[in-house]
Amino acid sequence: MKLYVVRHGETMENVNNCLVGRINSSLTEKGIEQAKKVSDYFKNKKIDLIVSSPLDRCRQTASIISNNVPIIYSDSLLGRDHGEFTGKPRDSINFDEYWNYNKNIKYKKAESVKSLYDRVAKLIEELKEKYNDKNIIIVTHSGIMRVLYYYFNGIPDNGILSEITIKNCEIFEYDI
Repeated sequence: MKLYVVRHGETMENVNNCLVGRINSSLTEKGIEQAKKVSDYFKNKKIDLIVSSPLDRCRQTASIISNNVPIIYSDSLLGRDHGEFTGKPRDSINFDEYWNYNKNIKYKKAESVKSLYDRVAKLIEELKEKYNDKNIIIVTHSGIMRVLYYYFNGIPDNGILSEITIKNCEIFEYDI
């Protein structure tokens, strides 16, 4: 199984460097162009299925890159629920603490890293079981991509999952 994970194209919230999470926003013109470049990348690859977050920015990205590949939507790929931090500038929080798996901080409303990790890990196990001989593109959010990176590469001893940055329409590849 080959798994390609793609972050959605640029949104205005990304331009403004905000914690977006589950805000339902659309792609900017630049985001549409980014998705078109990703579509070109996949044109000559055998892709069997796209699994996407149901939020508009991911739906738009998946639609642009689909090249007639079937798309299904999964709530398991929704962005992290930032709760009380939704819409706030990214630099208004301690990012290393906010993305620390070991601390498993319980916020008032925000989803913990452990809860997010468990949600994403469960989806990957389901995909492996159901589609083990398929090539799949996942279209999702930077937080989900961050969790997937550490799912496949191991969680660092310090538990901090914020040590990588993920650009809009960046592609990660995993052989499962």
